[in-house]
Amino acid sequence: MSKDPIPQSTPEEAVALALNEQGYLFQHKIAQILHAPRGDGEFSHQWYVEAEEVPVSLPNGAETRIDIVLHHGPQAGSPWRVVLECKRSARDFKRWVFFGEADRRRGPSRHNYYVEFADLNGSWNHEGEPPMMHGVKNHSASQDCLAFDYGIEVKVEWRRSGKKASATEAIEDAFQQVTLGQAGLALRLRNAHELTFRLLPVVVTIAELLSADFSVDRVSLDRGMIEPTDLSLKPRRWLAVNYHVNDGICKRSKITTNRTTDLAADLAARQVRTLFVVQAAHVQQFLAWLEESFRC
Repeated sequence: MSKDPIPQSTPEEAVALALNEQGYLFQHKIAQILHAPRGDGEFSHQWYVEAEEVPVSLPNGAETRIDIVLHHGPQAGSPWRVVLECKRSARDFKRWVFFGEADRRRGPSRHNYYVEFADLNGSWNHEGEPPMMHGVKNHSASQDCLAFDYGIEVKVEWRRSGKKASATEAIEDAFQQVTLGQAGLALRLRNAHELTFRLLPVVVTIAELLSADFSVDRVSLDRGMIEPTDLSLKPRRWLAVNYHVNDGICKRSKITTNRTTDLAADLAARQVRTLFVVQAAHVQQFLAWLEESFRC
């Protein structure tokens, strides 16, 4: 008995399948939204697309391309840039959940955002390298955008089947890409002798964003687990994460803050960057909030 022939896909079906497997369409769509006129509505802002697919590198040979660089240049003061990474969620893990708002006596705090900056330090005769003050500034965190410590990806269609219900690969990849892009862009600006700038890393995603609120007292000490009834979930349009940048990136930046043997202080002063995670549908509203919050 002969088998039915396998239906052949059309060239259009094959190309659509190939395009949909990658993230280029999502990046292309976000760029289109950001290029669109903003008008004078509720979500009006002055951010504009400065460049796309910007190649950057570090002295150790690490390279990446920044998906989109946004610029905000006031008439007076320091220009701000958003280093924007477009990241789709993994197919089965479309819910990103963030948690951890510990009150620590020392080191990075949920009450602060940590923003990379550079300014001319004194005068410069335009010969050699300009003397720069390059470091991380604290900015008071807003209740409209809480700063969390951790993020996980949750399987939306999970059932009690014994299969894996969580992942971290997409979030961690996005965070590493955007912080590598930020460090590379800072070096590129320094090498071009830009004498003042501020950088904000942003991940735009199609994932559903949630925060999980719970008391650490409810985490069992014998299993390190928590009961579902002890969790409170809240949807978020955007949020912040105080992320510890890879040591290789930190070492090869031109940050001028002196290192210290006080590890908590060193983390807060040199190695923590606040990343913003935004749902794609709210990206214009987020940029309006960002402009207002940082008074760019």
